[in-house]
Amino acid sequence: MNEKPKTYDFKEREEHWRKFWEEKDVYRFDEDSKKPIYSVDTPPPYVSAEHLHTGHIMSYSQAEFIVRFKRMQGFNVYYPMGFDDNGLPTERFVEQKYEIDKSKITRKEFVELCLKETKLGSQNYRDLWRSLGISVDWSKTYSTINKLSQKIAQWSFLDLYKKGKIYKTKMPTLWCVHCQTAIAQADLEAEERKSKLNYIEVEVENGEKLTFATTRPELLPACMGISVHPDDKRYKRLIGKKAKLPLIGREVLIFGDETVDPKFGTGAAYFCSYGGAEDIEWLHRHPEVESFHILGPNGRFNELGGKYAGLKVSEAREKILADLKTSGALVKQEEIENVTYVHERCGTDVEYISTEQWFIKIVEAKDEFLKRGKELNWFPKKMYRIYEDWVKSLKWDWCISRQRYYGVPFPVWYCADCREIILPDKNDLPVDPTADKPKKGCLKCKSSKIKPETDVFDTWMTSSLTPLIGLRLVKEDLWEKLYPENLRPQAFEIIRTWLFYTVVKSYYHFKGLPFKDVMISGHGLDEKGRKISKRLGNYIIPDRIIEQFGADALRYWATGAKLGGNMRWNEDEVKKGKRTVTKLWNAARFVFDTVGSAIPATVPALEEADLWLLHNLNKTVHEATAYFEAYEYSLARNEIDDFFWKIFTDYYIEFVKHRVYGEDKKSKEVAAYTLYNAILTLVKLYAPIMPFITEEIYQEFFKERSKTESIHLSNWPETVKEWHYPEKKHREFQKVLSVIDAVRAYKTQNGISLGKEIEGFTTNKKLTSEEKEFIQKTQRVKRITCAK
Repeated sequence: MNEKPKTYDFKEREEHWRKFWEEKDVYRFDEDSKKPIYSVDTPPPYVSAEHLHTGHIMSYSQAEFIVRFKRMQGFNVYYPMGFDDNGLPTERFVEQKYEIDKSKITRKEFVELCLKETKLGSQNYRDLWRSLGISVDWSKTYSTINKLSQKIAQWSFLDLYKKGKIYKTKMPTLWCVHCQTAIAQADLEAEERKSKLNYIEVEVENGEKLTFATTRPELLPACMGISVHPDDKRYKRLIGKKAKLPLIGREVLIFGDETVDPKFGTGAAYFCSYGGAEDIEWLHRHPEVESFHILGPNGRFNELGGKYAGLKVSEAREKILADLKTSGALVKQEEIENVTYVHERCGTDVEYISTEQWFIKIVEAKDEFLKRGKELNWFPKKMYRIYEDWVKSLKWDWCISRQRYYGVPFPVWYCADCREIILPDKNDLPVDPTADKPKKGCLKCKSSKIKPETDVFDTWMTSSLTPLIGLRLVKEDLWEKLYPENLRPQAFEIIRTWLFYTVVKSYYHFKGLPFKDVMISGHGLDEKGRKISKRLGNYIIPDRIIEQFGADALRYWATGAKLGGNMRWNEDEVKKGKRTVTKLWNAARFVFDTVGSAIPATVPALEEADLWLLHNLNKTVHEATAYFEAYEYSLARNEIDDFFWKIFTDYYIEFVKHRVYGEDKKSKEVAAYTLYNAILTLVKLYAPIMPFITEEIYQEFFKERSKTESIHLSNWPETVKEWHYPEKKHREFQKVLSVIDAVRAYKTQNGISLGKEIEGFTTNKKLTSEEKEFIQKTQRVKRITCAK
């Protein structure tokens, strides 16, 4: 047998195996294979960052554990990789990096900068995934801004438009004044803030005073009316009368409205256009009231704001409160906890601006989307509740238009004369209306004057089609086998966006589901329990961890979180992973240094210790397999760890040393069989979690006999019938183990090396002569005495 290296140099060997896997195309999807297919809708990460963090590692590694497991189970795994490189995050990143205002350069120049940065960002991800050992088929990649993705996204628009699921209208729309674009309900983030409830007094036309309470006094110039509950005896007589607004001087009606809570504030509320969803709903209930808007898209008051025109919302609030105090109309203020909705991308308070936007109808089909959600297999099951709560909470249709430069263009032109919508043929996709001309003019008025749609799609309009984009990377006769996909792995915070919108698209286009199983991951947290994020800067760059401890050690840390759970960064767990790598290598070296290659091909007459070990190994294989099948990678790792550390290395290797170094040839052969099969099975069980060290051990010690090119293409372990150990025998051996533990404890307490022989040891357990002999040989005790 060739001399094997004594130590494992993870830096040199991990890079060796990266190149090996690439050269041998170990992870390539075989389009001609007859194996059953297992397809994954890989999350396309945003490429709007120069550095990635351990939160990314946690999320992507957890899905990849399952991918490797399925590949070893004999599936032809389809595991592509996409990059979400269009949308607002990329635009904001480019603006910040280059310190530019996109409104002051040409659209073409800005898009070129975005493309440059997304190319660099994609390479950052690819380099990290490669160093981590993510087993993606890199021949199957896409970006959400490339021609293929644009074509599919524009086809989706045309299909839904023709089915009556898409419309354009002018209405109050969620708007980010910082990003200068419309946003969707799913783009909101709720923030708890300390605020003030302001009590403002108005004069009613009958001479009475009425006080209402509001958290948004700055919208006083946009007040459309005041409402009280119709059964509130305090105000019933005032319903239908007019009240004069302080500072503004304009009169508004007092309405009776059952939605008003008599217990909040004074029981009187004022409504403005548009302070929030409640104001919009109020307008729907009172169509006789004419609305007007004082806030412009730039977040400043327009001319309808009177003397407050030109002020930002925060400036107007300060000025109006000061004026109300001076006039005596501000009765009092109370400190309260208030929920404010912000744009999740930038943290800016969201406003409602009346703009013309494109929408997909989703509110009318909420019941259908709930049914589709129930048909999915959720892992863990509790995550369905997030989906259910989101669908039930939907109030508005999905706004899919964005006022940006960098994104997939709407395939739409307009007749300049009659505003008729002009669409391209699907065979002409993709198109850019700002650069391309329609093949035909206006069919309605025959005009040849055409204007392009300048808005772009919401990024989710494209990302919701990733299962379809992935299909187009393989030959057409495989599409039916790949759709719906087997697995959608993703983080829980985008259930309301990526997952929900993908379900919407699949139902509207095909009346089906886009995937079967949903595997939901949690957040990576820092050592203080805060979410790891680029915004907080509370992250460690993974490259440094890999350089110090190795990719396998970092992957081991990623198994620490239960499916769907958050996990704190813990360097001690990474160190434990490194110790596991070293221990596994040393155990493999011990096996092959002592038993060589003369391994019995059939199951020999096993001794008690061998049966005990292999019985536990059978149990570990069964449990770990079941956990991997249920996407419970952390529980699978715990099972494997328990067997490796507590049974195999702590007990069994010590048990067989006297046999492998002894003269009993038959006993030595039986020990060799047990050791060989145990370490081979262990290496395969660890392979999805620690791919580098397991490949190293496989190639050094097993490849010549197994013949399979890579451990990651070898067969997943199965239980062996001949390794069954009767329960009675198992209980008897546990009794022997308890005596062995007592001997070890005695030596440790008395400062005696475990390898040093002692004269004797007395136990109160009843032991057979064979059991005594076993303990004496394995624990180096001259005589075991059983107390009467």
